[in-house]
Amino acid sequence: MRQIEKQVVGAFVRGEDARKDNTVSEGGTLYLHGNPIAMREGNRLFISHAGWQTRTTQSRLNAVLTLADKWSRVYTRKGFMQLDRGESDVVEMSRDWYLVD
Repeated sequence: MRQIEKQVVGAFVRGEDARKDNTVSEGGTLYLHGNPIAMREGNRLFISHAGWQTRTTQSRLNAVLTLADKWSRVYTRKGFMQLDRGESDVVEMSRDWYLVD
């Protein structure tokens, strides 16, 4: 896990605001290059690639999932980002928000 992910994504998971380079945790939302990619609403966690299916987005989302102790993972297959929620629940991600349990 990258240092920026430990710091800023860690702050997001703890409900704190933080900023470093292209990643910002503010008001319960995690932003990458100004695009919201993760949100907390109470105990619920939502993720999105916000239309940017890049390695950096994938890395930030997986850092969120890891630091939030979620079993889900994001990966790319045939050029499309996939969300694996476990137990054969894999969805091809669009720009929508996905609830992660």
